[in-house]
Amino acid sequence: MHFQPELNPHLNTITACDHDAIKINQTPYASSIWVTPEGEVKILEASHFSELTEELFETVSKATPEVVLVGTGSQQHFIHPAKLAPLNRARIGVECMSSQAACRTYNVLMGEGRRVLALILLPD
Repeated sequence: MHFQPELNPHLNTITACDHDAIKINQTPYASSIWVTPEGEVKILEASHFSELTEELFETVSKATPEVVLVGTGSQQHFIHPAKLAPLNRARIGVECMSSQAACRTYNVLMGEGRRVLALILLPD
């Protein structure tokens, strides 16, 4: 799926997401990623939602986003609440959805100036 948002070269906009790659400002990433509106796009070692760990969410909480979007692949899956405990303790909202839905939602929230962080798994 390709997205056609107005590009701001200073922000990390998700421009496409399919089973081959996730594109940030047209730059393809052929793996799962962690992205915020500004800064470096990080590669995630996880390729399946079950591989997301409490330690990862602890690290994510230190980035102090308002909300974390978890793109769980081609279908929506829910992460076990125990793994999300670091986000809950930090009072950071978390939403799990398909990766394509997470990409669209990320772009909307980013466009609103929100402190959003997205963990996007490649759709399988």
